[in-house]
Amino acid sequence: MEPKADVSRSPSPGEEWAYRLRDDAPSERVHIVAVHQQGRRFRVDIRHLHGYPPGREENVPRSRLKVPWEDVVPYNASMDGWRRLKAESIDDHEASALWAALELLVPSEVAELSVASSDDSLTVHDHIAFETLTGQTVAAFQARFSWLVHDGEVFLSPRAALAVVELACRRNPAPVLDLVMAEEAVAREKSKRGGTIENWETREQVATSAEFEYDYYLRRQRPIHEILRQWCGYGSVTAHERLLAAEAEVNRLDVLLTWAVDHIRRTDKSAAEMIEREHEEDRITPYTIRPVPQRPLKPHEIPRIEVPTRRGWYR
Repeated sequence: MEPKADVSRSPSPGEEWAYRLRDDAPSERVHIVAVHQQGRRFRVDIRHLHGYPPGREENVPRSRLKVPWEDVVPYNASMDGWRRLKAESIDDHEASALWAALELLVPSEVAELSVASSDDSLTVHDHIAFETLTGQTVAAFQARFSWLVHDGEVFLSPRAALAVVELACRRNPAPVLDLVMAEEAVAREKSKRGGTIENWETREQVATSAEFEYDYYLRRQRPIHEILRQWCGYGSVTAHERLLAAEAEVNRLDVLLTWAVDHIRRTDKSAAEMIEREHEEDRITPYTIRPVPQRPLKPHEIPRIEVPTRRGWYR
């Protein structure tokens, strides 16, 4: 999403334009001598107004001419902003974790990564929803990281994007931890039995060994999973794993009790039915364990319970 050459108008002989040898090179003031366009090929003869030797002429591609010289100040400012964003770059594992968490937790109408550039800068669309998801304002991230405003929207650096998704993971860790557990379950099976991979030349599925899959997990997946777990926080990770373990244990005991009831039913049908009914009716669920405040009963709504007592000899 970096600003490109001004294609809304073509350079004409006699004009002065900003020329850049590379995108990260400084802008140079040049004079347009001639324009050569044949089909899709567009080249320009320019004369350098500064540098050594003075008045040097050369033939360059149209893409090297960025904007008319009178627009060079805002163009340079914008390019400097993108350069600051790129300076706060992230590695491949961090980028993969960033994309995974952002897709799960942050809707695209709130914020999204810039797909037009390779620097993983974060574009913020809805500032109010952004603050709700992260607990911090956009200005708080602007105070800590590099940023710029382009086409009326705020772009945050890749390092700022990592801080954004970390806060989002801390506030809503369950979807991220579920994703990690699901991917690790698949990786565990492939590490035992092998898997398949697509041949990039023939587009056919090729079988892989268990050793290959385990090496791929160690090199590519495990670092990403560790980053995601770190973002969710130790407390969230342990609570999530304890919950999964408790649910698995309940399911195991449920299967065991079903087998025991079926065995008892062969000799004592009534006892088996009583155990099965009590197990189902007294089941503890999130709805039954939740303390729900109830409306106080009025006197005429309170049931009357008569308790018989023995009369004394004096009555």
